[in-house]
Amino acid sequence: MASKRIIAIILVAVIAVGGGAAAWFFLLAPGAGTFSWGTSSAPGAPAGTTADEIIKIGLIGDLGEIQGDGTWEGGYLAAKEINTAGGVVINGSTYYVGVTFEDSDESNPNLVTSRGIAAAERLVYSKQVQYVIGGFRSEAVLAYQEVFMDNKMIFIDTGAATDIFTENVLSWPARYKYFFRTNPINSTSLGGEIFAFLLTMQAILNGTFPNTNIDTIGVLYEDLTWTTSLVSSLTSILPLYGLTVVPIAYDVTLSATDMNTHLQTLTTAGVHMLIPVISAQGGIMMMQQYAILEPDYVVIGIDVQSQLDTFWTQSNGDALYETIMQGVHRVNKTTLTIAFWDAFLAEFGHDPLYTAVGTYDAVYTLIDAIVNGQDFRSDTVVTELEAFDINSPHEGAGGNLAFTASHDTREGFGLGYTLWVQWQANGTKVVVPSYGARYPNHLIAPMGIYQVPPWVMTAWA
Repeated sequence: MASKRIIAIILVAVIAVGGGAAAWFFLLAPGAGTFSWGTSSAPGAPAGTTADEIIKIGLIGDLGEIQGDGTWEGGYLAAKEINTAGGVVINGSTYYVGVTFEDSDESNPNLVTSRGIAAAERLVYSKQVQYVIGGFRSEAVLAYQEVFMDNKMIFIDTGAATDIFTENVLSWPARYKYFFRTNPINSTSLGGEIFAFLLTMQAILNGTFPNTNIDTIGVLYEDLTWTTSLVSSLTSILPLYGLTVVPIAYDVTLSATDMNTHLQTLTTAGVHMLIPVISAQGGIMMMQQYAILEPDYVVIGIDVQSQLDTFWTQSNGDALYETIMQGVHRVNKTTLTIAFWDAFLAEFGHDPLYTAVGTYDAVYTLIDAIVNGQDFRSDTVVTELEAFDINSPHEGAGGNLAFTASHDTREGFGLGYTLWVQWQANGTKVVVPSYGARYPNHLIAPMGIYQVPPWVMTAWA
């Protein structure tokens, strides 16, 4: 853990120098001293900004891993923009947004939940934050969210999809009403979006390749909590439409040889379309083995690491033809999306991961709720957050946020939904048509054209 924290600090230093961001933050190990809020923790705030002028937001995740880095980057950029614009006025006084990060180590395949709990405790007791944003791995978030609930502190989830978090809001509202999710849509909704797009693509591909009956679907998924309800939905509903489903769960510590074996098993089973459900590093291995084997199926699903532009280089170009769910791309999803994309790329030099988009939007949503209520107290802010509903959504870069009664982000076109993007030649990535399955083609621009791998075209001809 000590070496990882050193690496994390170096990473932020590199971001600060390379991206032009003049801010540093440090991760506090237990007993490592005190944290002081000031200009250094409020990017873009005027020199001399003091702790009592700062709205103190804690960010939590796995720094040094893409999910946690995205959380920090999204939170940092939102704070910088708000502060550079002059901050916000609450009861006649100007306040600036401060952000600090604690490393939960939750992307570690060998998860130790006590590390996340310790990170949450450092945010609350050592750094004395007022609100917390972040999270990624459901098993970790389930453990450390209790620290925030104990303290009646608003915690906005921007990375974990498992349904149970918002179900807790309904079953025990007095305790869990401080939990909100802005991103991603929950696991069940993710399954629904995959289901709708997959059936649409199946119909189109069957029409394009009349000599092949595309009727067998593989599901390659991480054996983790967040995949449970999603995979259950797919394996129970797809057969109702005459499709055969071949599910394969894998341990996140698998090797390239293991991945090769899984893909060959899917080939033997006669799979035509493979749905990956991957949040960690398995995506690179999958696409590298896919390129080697050239199996007779297309890949359409969830591969978080593939959201980043760096995935092309990391996979040595083997990402080619993979189609994934991605919250945003440089298209007009909302009136804010392209401006956010360009600002993020200018600041950090790479595309935003979904945790970056979610955290960016969460900071703006939280600050607007505070401004609307002119109050920092959690119960008042909860009420103002709840006011962002289907009748009055909050526009963000990733979508228009409308909270449900369970404090979940509402799924659907014009609200919370995903785009489908495909890697194509030379590392370009394009949004492909959903034919109305999730978004009307004519309303998203620019729009690309879906490409079937040439070896699959030959096999299906």
